[in-house]
Amino acid sequence: MREEVKIRIHGMHNMDEGDAEPIEILTMGEKYEEDGFLCVEYEEAIDETESGVVEVGNNLLKIKDDQVEIIKDGQIASHMVFVPGQTTVTYYSTPFGEMEVGIHTDKISKTPNDRGFDLQINYNLEMNQAFVSYCQVNVSIE
Repeated sequence: MREEVKIRIHGMHNMDEGDAEPIEILTMGEKYEEDGFLCVEYEEAIDETESGVVEVGNNLLKIKDDQVEIIKDGQIASHMVFVPGQTTVTYYSTPFGEMEVGIHTDKISKTPNDRGFDLQINYNLEMNQAFVSYCQVNVSIE
């Protein structure tokens, strides 16, 4: 059974030089269970073209106790897998080609609250086997 939910994603990419790049998304989506995963589907505005058209990507968040997957579809596509204590490799598909990305997950925590739950993921991001940033993503589902 699908249920409409409000999704807030707030994240931070901390670079070596002390630069921090915040990310924030607030949108509506649908929550349901499938194959042992709690799934949340949502759309994300990716970019506005010169003609004013906003391109939208379809995303899927899949959550288990010991694993989280974020699958992004659209102009920039990826399938990121987070498993605590492990490094996983994925590829970002961009209009300019594919980039290899490594994700070493330090921590995943899911905390229920009175409206739904909060999910926190801490991980290191690598590109071409070199450290790029320490990242934290917080997801609230209501």
